[in-house]
Amino acid sequence: MRTVIKSSFLWQFAFGFALGAAGLFALQPADAGLALEAPAAIAAVR
Repeated sequence: MRTVIKSSFLWQFAFGFALGAAGLFALQPADAGLALEAPAAIAAVR
């Protein structure tokens, strides 16, 4: 178990996962949540 924690691959994978999650969060459009709602709800907001 200790060798798995110290392995470079594990840290690269974890860093890539965290970087990807941060990128998805940072690059998400402001009105992305409206795409999942009904068209009538979108029209009411705009």
